[in-house]
Amino acid sequence: MKKTILAAVLAFAGLMVSAAAEPAKMSLADASGKIAEAIDKPDTMRDIVSKLSAEDQVSFLAKVNSAIDDLKGSPDSKIAKYLDANMAALKASAPGNLSKMLAETFATVPPEALVVINEVFASKLFNRAADPEQVLTDDYFTNLVFKAMDVVQKRNETADDAGVRNAFAILMFVRASNGSPSDLADVLVDRLPDATTRELAKSEWLGPALNEGNYEPLLAAADAGAQPEIAVIIRLAKPQLPLAMLSDIASGGMGGSIYSGQVLSISGGSSTQLSDLDNTSGLNRVPRSSYTEDKWYGGGTRGRDDESGKGSGEGTLYPGQDNQL
Repeated sequence: MKKTILAAVLAFAGLMVSAAAEPAKMSLADASGKIAEAIDKPDTMRDIVSKLSAEDQVSFLAKVNSAIDDLKGSPDSKIAKYLDANMAALKASAPGNLSKMLAETFATVPPEALVVINEVFASKLFNRAADPEQVLTDDYFTNLVFKAMDVVQKRNETADDAGVRNAFAILMFVRASNGSPSDLADVLVDRLPDATTRELAKSEWLGPALNEGNYEPLLAAADAGAQPEIAVIIRLAKPQLPLAMLSDIASGGMGGSIYSGQVLSISGGSSTQLSDLDNTSGLNRVPRSSYTEDKWYGGGTRGRDDESGKGSGEGTLYPGQDNQL
């Protein structure tokens, strides 16, 4: 059976420590000369990032996102490039470096692009059920998310609109949780460092985004661009195969192996398995998405077979659209 990154990291965590120490095969200066090609071709982005040191990977991703910001073109085309480049970069990140790369994405991509990135990353990269061979308990998953969010929040301390960016990261992990634990959104909001941000997240930001796929309150708070149509961005993006990546966060310090059927409790709390989902409480009690492939897709005409909104709906693509991100 095909092994995902999740299975590989958990099975060979010890090997990854030595792999992270391997010398870089490309300098940041040489990589910077290939930014235009990296933006245009996700495979090139992955190849370049895979040859850089962990520190240079983060710096290169920041350079790429800055270069995309400077491009001429429609907002949708630029958002598709952000999605392509950042997904490819995270897939190629050095072992143990994923949290820093993810933090750089949330710190350097404009908020309107994070509308798409949070939903696609939740579905394609960080989804709790991405590897059916692995069973993640609520405690284990929550601790992984805490670890990643600590890095994201630390990086965003020097970014504009830090509260909005942290909220987008929370949205990604809540969607990736598939609804369990049911209070994850509330718990993550309570960990935000700023009291004003906590209040806005609870009262104005997360509810509309999770329940209705409405990001306008978040975007307005950052004076950002208009909310993009996610299905349109997916159509413009380059095909990339999904990979499960949660475990690289674990390899940065939590370690351990968990295989199908094994229940692991880190902090002595609930050891509920993935199948025990509960969407009845908390900010994410009725999660909604604008991403048509998600099971929490909220409906409407996006991705439907015709303008009336009738048809198969979920998973229905526009002509020529490829869903293999």
